[in-house]
Amino acid sequence: MTKMYKEDYIGYGFISSGPEDAPLPFCLICNSALSNEALVPSKLKRHLETKHPAVKAQPKEYFENIRAQQNKQAKKLTNYLKLPEKGLIASYKVAQLLAKRKKAHTEAESVIAPALAIVVETILGPDAAEKVKKVPLSNDTISRRIEDLSSDLQDQICEHFDTPDDEVSLLWSLQVDESTDVSGKAQLLAFIRFIKDEKCVNEFLFCKDLQTTTKGEDIFNVVNENILLFKLQWKNCVSVCTDGCPSMQGNRKGFVTLVRQENPNVLVVHCMIHREALAFKSLPKDLMSVLDQVITVVNFIKSRPLASRLFSQLCEAMDSDYKCLLYHTNIRWLSRGKVLKRVVQLKAELISFLEAEKKDFGFSIHDEIWWVKVTFLSDLFDKLNSLNLSLQGPSENIITASSKLKSFGEKLSLWQSKISKGVFDCFPTYNECASNKEITPEILYTLTHLQSALQHYFPTVGSNEYGWVSYPFGNNEATNLTTEEEEQLIDLKNDAVLKSSFAEKSLDVFWISINKLYPAISLKAIKIILPFASSWFCEFGFSALTEIKSKKRERLLTIDAEIRVCLLTLEPRLDRICSQKQAHPSH
Repeated sequence: MTKMYKEDYIGYGFISSGPEDAPLPFCLICNSALSNEALVPSKLKRHLETKHPAVKAQPKEYFENIRAQQNKQAKKLTNYLKLPEKGLIASYKVAQLLAKRKKAHTEAESVIAPALAIVVETILGPDAAEKVKKVPLSNDTISRRIEDLSSDLQDQICEHFDTPDDEVSLLWSLQVDESTDVSGKAQLLAFIRFIKDEKCVNEFLFCKDLQTTTKGEDIFNVVNENILLFKLQWKNCVSVCTDGCPSMQGNRKGFVTLVRQENPNVLVVHCMIHREALAFKSLPKDLMSVLDQVITVVNFIKSRPLASRLFSQLCEAMDSDYKCLLYHTNIRWLSRGKVLKRVVQLKAELISFLEAEKKDFGFSIHDEIWWVKVTFLSDLFDKLNSLNLSLQGPSENIITASSKLKSFGEKLSLWQSKISKGVFDCFPTYNECASNKEITPEILYTLTHLQSALQHYFPTVGSNEYGWVSYPFGNNEATNLTTEEEEQLIDLKNDAVLKSSFAEKSLDVFWISINKLYPAISLKAIKIILPFASSWFCEFGFSALTEIKSKKRERLLTIDAEIRVCLLTLEPRLDRICSQKQAHPSH
């Protein structure tokens, strides 16, 4: 029969050890455990009197103090043994923070660790500071940590497509772009959009070097290799979004042509922001010459340090809101509008400065009509910039982008109608000019030209082919639908319960949520919502790449891992990562 431990046995110098259902008496004096059969007062007393006669007369409190001291020592030992494990987790979190902030690995050891030690020692004392110093934060350690985090994040995406919840979860859209980094290497960047937890998510896929040429075949080979790595299948690819360069969209050997050989049904999207910039890039010759003249004036000041300083002092003396002009850069699509707006805001300062410089630019800086044209261009490009910015963002898709472009086309018609009647309030800064009616024919021609360019680059922007996706309960005409899809759309249109919940959900969540009820029409809608409308994510990724791979870090080799930890919205599974590692304190 199993004997149980009683609290009174502490008076004989024994505590309980071992399993609760079969406790063993443990002597506090000699640290030895007896058998369960010895768990009776007579045997415990005999052990105390024969083995430890010097303490047999001690009261119960004496043995309780010994037990308390041993418990305290055991707790300290446990905390000490856990310290490397906590330091391991802290090391990974610091590595993730550095990657998110695009900082060098050496900052962990040279900045973060000393700063933590100073703060902890000041607030908690030297003992706590010594514990902080044991966290491994060396340059090589941080590099390995980031690679581990990247590997786990990559595994999460692989697991999603390896064990999908349903067929819809297998669908994905791709966004690809190529650029050259600070070291002259061609970097290929890719993002993916897929369905996870009943909503569309955007995630970084990879960033790889193009070792030799940047032809369409080279791009396809790198993309295809990584597609297989992530356990994706081309047959489930809904769309591919790229810019319009020949290597991407060439008819014979372009990247998208090779993709269509793998999946003929894939939708190819030419970046809408890129097309919008191309549509509004050309202006009538007269206004284009004015724009060039403005840029010449700005560059004359900005390219000369002394002139820039003098102009800044002049602006300060005249109590201006701004102290400098802005540079124009062709590759930055928003810069023209910002440059023109700043020139108009600093008109008086600019005239005063150029008068003092006595520089001949081939035109008169006092020409009022010239300034009227500059003002109109400033207002026009301000509106174009607003459109461009509205097309950017993580939640943009073909439907939202098409709606905004359609709206802008209608605004162009409205502005033409207003200006032909002598109403200029659509361009507020230009409206304040006294001579605004002088260039009315040029304005009308410019707006007509822009509208034609918009229709050329977006031939279907005025159609309402996606109206049923945006609001399936209206009377929108649905095209390119099968009989089954049309029947399910009719059923959906008359579903009062879903109609009441439509406004409470985002468009992607709504269509994904009804996949089991109306699978055919839901799948059709998802394939329209899923494609990227622009290469905004790749541009965002290249901005991160520029910060990560700077001139001081141009030899960095772990670019793919760095950007993945920096940009991915998934959280790394630290418990899983740490369980596969042996914790070691820094030394």
